[in-house]
Amino acid sequence: PCFIAPQSRAGFSRWGGESVLNGHNGERMRSLVFMGPTYYQRLTHMAEDKVKLRNTGPVHPLTRQPVVDRKRFGGVKFGEMERDCLLAHGATANLHERLFTLSDVSQLHICQVCERVANVVLRPVEGGRKVHGPYCGFCKSAENILRIKVPYGAKLLYQELFSMGICLKFETEAS
Repeated sequence: PCFIAPQSRAGFSRWGGESVLNGHNGERMRSLVFMGPTYYQRLTHMAEDKVKLRNTGPVHPLTRQPVVDRKRFGGVKFGEMERDCLLAHGATANLHERLFTLSDVSQLHICQVCERVANVVLRPVEGGRKVHGPYCGFCKSAENILRIKVPYGAKLLYQELFSMGICLKFETEAS
């Protein structure tokens, strides 16, 4: 190409193979070493421009998952490969914390009699008072109700299926 002629005029080999001396003992090396022009260019992707951190921040209103964009102060992407890596290293407590506790933990109230989700409602009790608490609309009872923690995505799936007429039952260890 265009640098071969200037390279030969400067006294270097036309194809870049040069005989050089060993820097430790001063002997000539048997093999040729390639020498030619070197170009340096600053990369536009710098680590300081890519740094991203977040303790708390905005979440998507439907799924309650952290938003993804760095400009909107979103969360760090933690995908399937990252999950598999933590599983392979036996770091299940860290995995539980990242994907559940710090992400989208939610609560469901489960009736232990009919194994369906109980609603938290304001209901009348004896004496004319009203109490805000879990109540099973299927059993018409506020007794034997267990509170469990689930990812909000599971709760959202239950609500969407229930709106289509599909009622899920939750079997718990206590029931």
